Amino acid sequence: MIIDNKYTIRHKILTGNIDGKCRATPMEFALLVQELAAGHYSTTGLSIPHLQRMGMTWVITKQHFEIAEYPLWMDDLIVQTWAQPSKGFFCFRDCAFFYAKNGKKTSIDEAFEEKFRIEEGREKNLSIEEEFKELKKPIFRASSCWVILNAETGQPVKPDEKTMRNLSFNDEHLEGKVFAKIAIPEKWDIEENFCPTLLDIDMNSHVNNLNYIRWILSYMDADFCKGKLLKTLDTNFISSAMYGEELICRSSLSKNVCIHSIVRAKDGSEVFKARSEWADEKELARELKVKG
Repeated sequence: MIIDNKYTIRHKILTGNIDGKCRATPMEFALLVQELAAGHYSTTGLSIPHLQRMGMTWVITKQHFEIAEYPLWMDDLIVQTWAQPSKGFFCFRDCAFFYAKNGKKTSIDEAFEEKFRIEEGREKNLSIEEEFKELKKPIFRASSCWVILNAETGQPVKPDEKTMRNLSFNDEHLEGKVFAKIAIPEKWDIEENFCPTLLDIDMNSHVNNLNYIRWILSYMDADFCKGKLLKTLDTNFISSAMYGEELICRSSLSKNVCIHSIVRAKDGSEVFKARSEWADEKELARELKVKG
């Protein structure tokens, strides 16, 4: 549904991306950001398969995430994304996630009881329009930058009326520090060698952007992460990794900040880099409650 030129849908936190305390993981946010962008672009014939028919494709270049609160398993969200007017070759997009009106469940039992009532027809969800009127402070905000590439030459294509079609824009933009430069440290605390697998490859025949985020969060020190949750994340997609290519995931740790880099093992050329900030888990998430 489009509300104020924002693509808006309902989303329930399921078990695919929750942690040991039943909290949504950062991958749940990252996956939802990608799905929202794909869903919005597809409403105007701008999905990757549509662009590929015209000899073009989408690639993401940068992202900025700010997480204010982690929802729990079975919480209900209203999530939005919207496109902003392009600048030169760059297409900008923001996202915001909110708890639905009754989306923040008091217990997992209450969540399942409500789910069963809805499935049995004894209760109805509010419409998204009704929910939208009561949305409060977002629990997550994100900004991203995208580029359209010529699929044959790999060169950027400047957006115009033909490529943008009837995509509508909204000027609202995440305030504050966005797309900050990521300085590379003098030394690395962690270095892990690995290779992308077949399951890591996307519609463009190279590594899906989600996997870079998954890798940097996977190859971290467990002691560093103990009792913490990711609060902000800046990512910079530099070049595309391919199936079977040997990569090195590197991390440099300080008290609550981590610098990440993924490079090719053969020549050290950089593929991806990121900066993550972490905070006490008690500041960002509530505990899951179970009756009895």
